[in-house]
Amino acid sequence: MQTITRSITLLIAAAATGFGALPGCTPMMAGQMAEAGYNVAKTTLGGSDAATAVAEERQKKLQAVLYSVDIGQDLKPILEAMGEPPKEKSGNTYGFTCYEYAAVYSATEAAVIMAHDGKVVFYGNSRCTAEMQDANFKSGGKYMVDRSPTMER
Repeated sequence: MQTITRSITLLIAAAATGFGALPGCTPMMAGQMAEAGYNVAKTTLGGSDAATAVAEERQKKLQAVLYSVDIGQDLKPILEAMGEPPKEKSGNTYGFTCYEYAAVYSATEAAVIMAHDGKVVFYGNSRCTAEMQDANFKSGGKYMVDRSPTMER
């Protein structure tokens, strides 16, 4: 009888020790599980190495074109050299046009080319929404012009 009591006591002690150590392992296990899930999702959703290589080649090509641009240069040859239409093209009453190319400097960083009268006035890492703000074309603005916007009467 004493052997059974001792066995039960040891079993209870072992179980208590195991359950006591389990909370200490839980964050480690959760972290490992989360990392495993992240790696699976990254592999599954992130695309293949071929897709990544294509995206990197595109970025390099567009960056090379932009690095060769000079302020005042004709716009048309630059747009042709880009080899793809811009993601966004917008204009305003001041005669400026903004061309935005997505994912040029990174997956989230776009490039813009600002033009006025067919000539480049700005290019670089930005968004058309930022460049085409009205304040940029008023007194003290980045693209301040000498004339008022054209108004139709």
